[in-house]
Amino acid sequence: METTIFLAQIWGPVIFAVGLGIFVSRDYYIKIYRDLEKEKFAALVFGMMAIAAGAAHIGVHNTWGTLPEIVISFLGWGLFAKGAVLAIAPKFADKAGDWTVRSKMVPAAGGFALLVGVYLSWLGYLV
Repeated sequence: METTIFLAQIWGPVIFAVGLGIFVSRDYYIKIYRDLEKEKFAALVFGMMAIAAGAAHIGVHNTWGTLPEIVISFLGWGLFAKGAVLAIAPKFADKAGDWTVRSKMVPAAGGFALLVGVYLSWLGYLV
């Protein structure tokens, strides 16, 4: 459980900040996505970094017992999967991002990120 708490201390504030950023600077976040979409090499590099970080995360935490462990393990696998999609199927990643923006899912994603960020920060620093 020590590793779970440690990773919650890292993930919590990061996810909370991004969730809050989506609400405060929604257009900026959409622009970041659009700009990254144009820079094919940057998307590949980010994909490779995400695969490496996800693999490292999974290597130290792949435990599915309690809710906190499940959330933390899911984040590692999600990071790995996102990186793999960016590296293997970048056009699919572009289309999925376009759909997210068109379907007005950005505020929902921001709200979900806020909730997860608050939960993990609470778990990592207050429990």
